[in-house]
This record gives sequence, C-alpha cells and structure tokens, in this order.
Amino acid sequence: MLRKVFLRPVMAGCGTLLALVLTIGANSEALASCGSAACFMITGDEASVQQKGELSVDFRYAYTISKLDTGVSGRVAAVDQEAHRIVLNEHKEQRTISETEILDVNYGLTDRVTLEVTVPYRRVNHTHFIEVGNANGGSGTFEKFQEAGVGDVRLTAKYSMLPTLRNLVVTGLGVDLPTGNSSAKNINGILQEPTLQIGRRAYGIYASMYQSYEVVPHRLNEFTSASYHHSFLNPNNYQFGDEYVLSAGMNLRMLEIVTLTGQFNWRYAVHDEFKGSTLESALFLGDPGFPGDSVVVDPDPKRRPVPNTGSTMLAFSPGVSLQVRDNLRAYFFAQIPMARDFNGGLIPDVSYLTGLSMSF
Repeated sequence: MLRKVFLRPVMAGCGTLLALVLTIGANSEALASCGSAACFMITGDEASVQQKGELSVDFRYAYTISKLDTGVSGRVAAVDQEAHRIVLNEHKEQRTISETEILDVNYGLTDRVTLEVTVPYRRVNHTHFIEVGNANGGSGTFEKFQEAGVGDVRLTAKYSMLPTLRNLVVTGLGVDLPTGNSSAKNINGILQEPTLQIGRRAYGIYASMYQSYEVVPHRLNEFTSASYHHSFLNPNNYQFGDEYVLSAGMNLRMLEIVTLTGQFNWRYAVHDEFKGSTLESALFLGDPGFPGDSVVVDPDPKRRPVPNTGSTMLAFSPGVSLQVRDNLRAYFFAQIPMARDFNGGLIPDVSYLTGLSMSF
C-alpha cells in the first residue's frame, strides 16, 4: 500500500516534467544562460502562500564563478549598442564571478492569494580582452569590469490551488520592472555589453507553477516546478532570450529540525536578439590586414540572434535546511552542473546558495 502511495504522485510529477521537457526541447535550439544558482533552484520559498494579513521574508545569497571550458578559445561576439553592430570574435572571455543577494517578501492578500516582491542586489566581476584582432598586435586590450547595484525588481501574484494536508499546487504570474542600472561603460567609455549590465532596461513577464505531495506525511515529500520568463525589447533594441526552467526533487525530514533535499534543475535559454544591427567579424592571425579593424560581413541592419548567448544546462542540487525556530528556517544548497552547452561562452562551475526564511 505504501509503495502505491509513494509511486503514484512521483510518477505523475515526473511524467508532467518529462512532457514539459519534450514539448520545449522539440521546438528549440541549445542556447545560453544566466549562470547563477539564484536563477533556477527550488529553495521552498516558491510554495510560500501566506494566510490573509500574514508576512514572510526570505533572504538568500548565491555565488557563481564561470570559466572557459577545456579546448574553447573564448573568442565571442561583441555587441556595440551605440553603433548598432555585432562584431564576431572580438572579445576573448576569461572569467565572471557573480554574487547575488535576493530579498523576497510575501504578503497574504487573501487566504489563497499572495503578493511577492523580489528585490535582487547583484555584483559582477568580469575579466576579458576587447578589440581582439586589432589592438596590441591583435592580442586585444585587457579589461577588468566590476559593477554592483540593485537589479530588476519583480512583482508576482501567487495563487494556491487545491491545498490539502498532503497536496499543494501554487501558480504564479509576475512582471519585471526595469529598475536595474543598464548604463555602465567599459574602459573605452563605450556602453558595456548588455549581458554584463546589472539591469536589462526592459519590462518582462514571468509565469510559474509549483507542485508538491506528502508521500510520507511529515517525513518525505516530492516536488516539481516549471517556469517561463520573457523579456521585451529594450530601448537599445536589444532583447534577452526567453528562459525555461524545470525542476524536480524530494525533501526528506531526518530529524525534527533537519531536512535533506535533492533536486534536478534544467534550464534552457534561447539566443538574445539585437534589432537593426549590422554584422562584422574581427580578424584572425593570417587574415589579410591583421591586425586591423574588423571586416563587414553583412552591412544590412536587421534583427539578428546574438552568437554565444543562450544555453542549456542540467544540474543536480543537494541541500540541507535547519528549522532554527518555529518561524525561522536556514538553508544551504550546492548546484553541481551535469551537462552544459553555452555556445562557446563562459560556463558556470559549482554554484552555492544559502539563505534565511522567516514568517510573521
């Protein structure tokens, strides 16, 4: 009997997740990513639907370092937003360290509807060479870029569907506000790459669904989650690619205050696009005119996918949470990449996330 109770919800949840993966994967190419554990890991706050007038606060910190994969040259396309051009192979990537603190506040508007406000604070530390194929005999100019600030704030309405003692389904619909700074300059005083900016300078929409089932009441539960994120075209005619995230895992309560978690996270992001851009290519050693200015490949301004953006990533994320008090929970997760395709760009290494969740 226990076996049937255990298998039925798990198979249903995994079947739903597999169907979503196949549906999305059948119509998409493998493209690139946000790279931060804060972007796609289930911490439990996703199920935070408060009773009317009640409040919960979640604060978490995520650390991710991204490096070049073995055998990858690191030469990626540069996006010149001011001149409206894409220059192939003009940057040579080295490393990015991304740190993100996120404050989540959930307030119960009714017993089933909760308003969530998400405020991220981001720090980016990035090193690369620019003007490769041109400056310094073609080796390029080294740049260390650092930027920090409040990112794009998200407002989400969450609705608890069919809540019972053992089942929970929470749907969410949110909007991103362009509150983050997107005007940082590089060492030459030119507007920095869109992907390195703190904010996207664009509105966005976010939809999610979270499901959990108590396989063994108060001891073992399974959960699945799916989300979709779309950013609109920003004033610089740059549009970040759509993002799809699927997760599935289990929570096992070992002691009265200790819970172990294991989850798989799959994230897919399509290419970013740049509208009204021309296409050029940096020179390589042996090309006529090397070192020198980039050569025009396509002079016609048009909407183009940005090479080296977008990604596909599958990760396993073990974690532990500690119920410090009745209204205070602490947690820690590590996200371990299992499969990554970042189209020649930097790839994330093991990421870490820790946080505190409080209710009032």
